[in-house]
Amino acid sequence: MTPRPEAVAAAAWWAERLAAGAGVHDVGSTDSNLFANTVSALVARQRDHAQIEQFRDALAELIEQHVDGDGWRPEDPLWGSAMRTVEVGYGPDEILSTAADRAGFNLKLSDLPMKTVMWINPGEVKVAEGYNAAIVPVWKAAHAPGETE
Repeated sequence: MTPRPEAVAAAAWWAERLAAGAGVHDVGSTDSNLFANTVSALVARQRDHAQIEQFRDALAELIEQHVDGDGWRPEDPLWGSAMRTVEVGYGPDEILSTAADRAGFNLKLSDLPMKTVMWINPGEVKVAEGYNAAIVPVWKAAHAPGETE
């Protein structure tokens, strides 16, 4: 099964964050976020290009499986949005950890931006990167779901 564009875009975003290395994530300017960024920089682990690609590809497949089903309604894109999240709270989401396992490494909390939530909806992927961060679009379809040219 080929992952839908939303899954590919979401996986690419997480892979870019992983490739950037810990400590470069802009997760806000609160004292707790500054502390988290400092700790992340101290324990940064670099992944090679092949591992990042394997992570991205595995993650796209896992996200596709995660969003597929009754919760995917292009005619009502926000319906079920809470069921289609990928996040790093006090640890990486299971989907992220499984993708890392498939790429041959263990994912740690400090590898990705902490307190980050991504929503994968029909026609749009958006993310809040960091504690109390604004929600920003990561990817948007050229046409809204159900729209014609």
